[in-house]
Amino acid sequence: MDPFDSSALKLQKNLLTLRRARDRLRQEGNDKEADQLAQQIARIEAVLSNMQGTIRPPTLQ
Repeated sequence: MDPFDSSALKLQKNLLTLRRARDRLRQEGNDKEADQLAQQIARIEAVLSNMQGTIRPPTLQ
């Protein structure tokens, strides 16, 4: 696996961790913090979705 795909997998894992943290915050009633984290997650996902197919590794959804 080349370093680019390895980095993409790590990014996916980090996004999953962030989503879990957001959900945990919501369950604990920390809606403001969860909303802020959700905005950050959305920004990261928007950047990933706008990547061109040639530079976007197949591991990223």
